[in-house]
Amino acid sequence: MYLFVYGVLIRELAKGRAAQLIAPLGPGLSATTNGKLYGVSGKEGGWYPIMLPDPAGPEVHGVVHEASGVDWAGMDDFEDAHDGPDAEYHRRLVPVTPADGTTLQAFAYCYAREVPETAIPIDHGSFSRWLEETGRQPIEVR
Repeated sequence: MYLFVYGVLIRELAKGRAAQLIAPLGPGLSATTNGKLYGVSGKEGGWYPIMLPDPAGPEVHGVVHEASGVDWAGMDDFEDAHDGPDAEYHRRLVPVTPADGTTLQAFAYCYAREVPETAIPIDHGSFSRWLEETGRQPIEVR
C-alpha cells in the first residue's frame, strides 16, 4: 500500500500536525499523477492545495511513500476525509508514476467539494514550486 502526497504533507513543507503525521514515513520517492491542482488560502493564513484526479489532466507532482507506517485515522482527520456529505477530501486510489517510470496505485487525498472561486490553478502541477514562485507560505495546522 502507498500514499501519494502533493502539498502540505510533503516533508519539506510540513509544519505542525502535518509534520507529525509524515514523520514516521521514509523519505519517499518523487512521483506524479494526473489531475488538476489548485492553491487555496487557509482561513488562518497560509496556503494548501486541492487536487481533482483526472487521467487526461496534466501531471501533479508529489511524493509517494510506502504506507505501512501511516496513521490512517490521523490522516483522515487532518484532511477532513470521511464518508459524510460535508467531507473536504476523499481518500482515493490513484495511479502514480515514480521517477523510475513504473506505475503503482497509491492513496491520495482528492478534493471532495466544488472548487472555490478563489482557488488559483497551478498549471505546472507543483505546489512546492508554486509556493516558491509566488512567495506564499503553506498552512500550519496544530
